[in-house]
Amino acid sequence: MNKTRQFMNKVLQPFTTLDQDQLQQLEEYLKLVLEVNQGKNLTAITDWEEAVVKHLYDSLIVMHWAQWSQQTRILDLGSGAGFPGLPLAIANPQQTFYLLEANKKKANFLLQATEDLQLKNTVVLNERAEILAHQEPHRSRYHLVTARAVAAAAVLLELAVPFCQTEGWFLAYKGRNYQEEVNSASKALEILGVDLSQEFHYELPHALGSRALLFFRKNRETPVRYPRRPGIPGKRPL
Repeated sequence: MNKTRQFMNKVLQPFTTLDQDQLQQLEEYLKLVLEVNQGKNLTAITDWEEAVVKHLYDSLIVMHWAQWSQQTRILDLGSGAGFPGLPLAIANPQQTFYLLEANKKKANFLLQATEDLQLKNTVVLNERAEILAHQEPHRSRYHLVTARAVAAAAVLLELAVPFCQTEGWFLAYKGRNYQEEVNSASKALEILGVDLSQEFHYELPHALGSRALLFFRKNRETPVRYPRRPGIPGKRPL
């Protein structure tokens, strides 16, 4: 076993359900990301060990959530290079993952990756969230929506919550300094009918940072006008 694989296996030991085939797929996927990244700017992280920790480990950490196995239809908002959606899809073949990415080049990469890895439980959606969230096959259809996007909580909430079923969840991956963001999102929480229900704090291996998972619970149907038209949530957050 080569050193890159040994390092990855050690870092991912806490995820005890991963079998050797899944570990092989995760290795192939991350190598593909780093290879294609040179021409498409998929991630700012180019070091293998840092990518294993900050992309794979960080993506998979939600599997330790007590209610994870109940989430069978999952939307990854602003999927980019596929984090967290693709690592989670590899590790959880019994769940279905919809990878939403507005950028055509990145969406094409996601298609390439899912085909290369022969994943049967993923669907790539190349569209703006502000448009797709108003379409009947997607509005209020998902048990869980995830986002690792670098955007303010109020913006992410407006884009994500309309996709969630009532009593469904929106999960935001955040760094340690998220409290001000959440405080600033109080109006968005009220308008969208959402509560910050659970918080999970953790340290990345090899002292690569503190992180938090924020679990927002949707309590009622989203008002029909949200999300607003493309670009407005980012320019004028709730």
